[in-house]
Amino acid sequence: MKLQCILITLLMASSIQNSFAKISDYNSPVIIARANINDSYNLPLMSFISNASPVISDRGDVAFKVASIGGLATQGLWVKTFEDVNGKILYTAPDDRFVTDPSINDFGKVAFNLFEEGVTDGLFVLDSKNLKVDHILPSDDLHLQSFTYPLITNNNDVYFRGTDDNNIRSFFIFNNKLNKIISEGNNTAYLFRPAINENGSVAFKARVGALGEWDENSPDQIILIKDNIKKIIAEDKDSDSASIFLGFGNSVALSTNGNIAFTGVIEKNQKGIFIFTNGITKKIALESENDISEIENFSVKVNNEGYVLFRAKDMAGHRSLFLADTSMVKKLISEGDEIESDLGKSKILLNQFYPGFGGEIDINNNGDIVFNCSLVRATDDKELGQAIYTISKTTFQK
Repeated sequence: MKLQCILITLLMASSIQNSFAKISDYNSPVIIARANINDSYNLPLMSFISNASPVISDRGDVAFKVASIGGLATQGLWVKTFEDVNGKILYTAPDDRFVTDPSINDFGKVAFNLFEEGVTDGLFVLDSKNLKVDHILPSDDLHLQSFTYPLITNNNDVYFRGTDDNNIRSFFIFNNKLNKIISEGNNTAYLFRPAINENGSVAFKARVGALGEWDENSPDQIILIKDNIKKIIAEDKDSDSASIFLGFGNSVALSTNGNIAFTGVIEKNQKGIFIFTNGITKKIALESENDISEIENFSVKVNNEGYVLFRAKDMAGHRSLFLADTSMVKKLISEGDEIESDLGKSKILLNQFYPGFGGEIDINNNGDIVFNCSLVRATDDKELGQAIYTISKTTFQK
């Protein structure tokens, strides 16, 4: 297929790593929240963040799920808007409900789902300005067992993956009415996590085959739906024998201007980070290069500048956050690194039995980054709890 001609050049050159790279320098990380038993920062005592995946809007608003508030079996949503200096818990869920990781748009509106084992309540939107919570899509009579990956755009469209009573997954868009984008069936065996952008495009990994054919040997494809047109961006060898890909990570990333980033597995089971931009797929990072020993199985994120953010272990085996584009790969921060917190000099946990980073990471179109990590005191490794940090870039480097 034509994909072969595009993809075969991916391995021809390694990422260029020099002082003339496009990626900007970044400021030191800034703590915005910390959860601990005996002391906390911008959170009630005895709150827990656990593996929350914080998100950041282009305006700089941050939101994340709080797994336990004040020592109670109560979950909620913490939000820091652009206008708010500190941030706070803006929504507390009913005691018998769990909260999904949220998404947030540039107007401070937060989309999420409430659920319990075997029960789902549908979709909700929190307006961080007036604290109003709208139950925009109740689960009653929709015959949907679950609402996952809620994503809200700036025009308040909410996208999600729904699973119906027959265990068939579909992608939906809701804006006053519910519309289905694509469903399993018609040679699609499984729909993985979707990525959407402000233009209404949807990118995702799909397993090809009959319903229920979920075996790893089944063909996989990276697909983009734009203007109701379905386009295959990449395929593995089970789908196209000429492909360089043995498989893909389960999640993709999609920017507003159409950049698509994904994790691909190539020969010798080596994982790499790839970006599809302007109709061409390029390799931007590979295991065993640029101080990367192992790319972790977490979602990559991409922005309009072509910056791709991902989690990987460095050559010392320390989990790290990496930022890459087609010109260079930069390690931003690692387990064991010193980092300033509300308690002074701290470190990101370095422990062979427990990860120092938690949940997914995020980057906006301004290059601002948000992440979740476990902190210890720099002097004696005393545990300081789980913290949320942002990193902003400095001036453009040439």
